[in-house]
Amino acid sequence: MLRTVITAAITLAAATSTTFAQTPPRPEPVAEVLILGTYHFANPGRDQYNARADDMLSERRQAEIADLLDGLAVFAPTMVAVEAGRESSINERYAAWRAGEAELTVNERQQIGFRMADRMGLDRVAPIDADHRFMAYEDLLLAYQQLAGSEPDPHLAGVEAASNALGRGFTAETEARQAAHTVGEVLAWMNTDAALDANQDFYLAYQIRRWEPDGSPAGAYTVGNWYTRNLLMLQNLLYELEGRDDQRVLLIVGQGHAAILRELVAASPWLTLVDPLDYLPDVPPAPAVE
Repeated sequence: MLRTVITAAITLAAATSTTFAQTPPRPEPVAEVLILGTYHFANPGRDQYNARADDMLSERRQAEIADLLDGLAVFAPTMVAVEAGRESSINERYAAWRAGEAELTVNERQQIGFRMADRMGLDRVAPIDADHRFMAYEDLLLAYQQLAGSEPDPHLAGVEAASNALGRGFTAETEARQAAHTVGEVLAWMNTDAALDANQDFYLAYQIRRWEPDGSPAGAYTVGNWYTRNLLMLQNLLYELEGRDDQRVLLIVGQGHAAILRELVAASPWLTLVDPLDYLPDVPPAPAVE
């Protein structure tokens, strides 16, 4: 009888002291992030398909940029992040402009980023770009053709035709919208789901289907390299936010980054994705493309 009582007491004590395994809660978000995908105001020609921008320093475009900034200012960003490397001189240029020692260049980092940061009274912009180099598109295409022999591989030719149709069509619509619409209206269209899907399709509908004749996953490596650069940009953003709470980040990047970064920001427990369309003009219908 005594042995039974002692055994029961030990069992009860063990049960009441047991700590059950439990997944810890997710971190609380430290920032809201508004990702603004843009075209490149300065026409650097560094993308595979490049939409030509007109004179962004003209009186018309400067007035439109001012209107764009008025809308974005409602978000009241506490940080402005731009597509510049962490080792760049971007903040030296920002300080020189604020001191009246330099003029703004045509680049969107300055026309939108510098002007918004100054408007919000920020001492610096956050450079979050990553210099992740990988094989150039032309080199990849040449390698595919060499692997396929002297005759173009029919599968690769089909993928090439489809991706070119998408890229050239998107570029043509961008230029037509620039001619007909304001800067804010063009950026509103570029940040719609349809435009972001078109950019993502370039990678996940076409580039991912670039495999070598033996089935080797060359296209997957190309897409993976692009994702890696955007992951590095996300990490640089989190680095800028370390130790800070209740931030509102305006992240200004080329539209090609926007879809992937939106996915990454939405998935991160540290961040809350904000819809840029809440701060941009309504999207006009597409103009006719000749």
